[in-house]
Amino acid sequence: MNTPDVLATVRRSMKTGPITLDQLWADHATQWHQLGWNLAQLSLWLACTPALLRCELPSGEAAWALNEERGQATSSLADELVALLQKTGRPMPLAQLIIKLPAGMVVTEPMLRSAAGQDARLELKGPLLKLA
Repeated sequence: MNTPDVLATVRRSMKTGPITLDQLWADHATQWHQLGWNLAQLSLWLACTPALLRCELPSGEAAWALNEERGQATSSLADELVALLQKTGRPMPLAQLIIKLPAGMVVTEPMLRSAAGQDARLELKGPLLKLA
């Protein structure tokens, strides 16, 4: 099983509700071992995955849950890009768009190009992204 498959399995298991870092580590120990990850790497993945949301349990302990609104990262990325371009009213360089995306949304230039190519509202013109 490759990394995306392992992580997709973990995300699916999070549909039942919020889960703490320690609980997630214990419940999926085999997967983390298979990936060669430690607890710090798991924590980083949780923080960088747009489809996951950090929340607080009634006990005050931090937990992670599947964020249904951001479950489809590509479509929400395209929505964010459209909103930014509408706000500025002009084409923008991809590097500048990356900086202006909301905190917690981790993307690369190839991810922006992919999202733009899959959304009819967006058009790439060289290094610039504009509304179609």
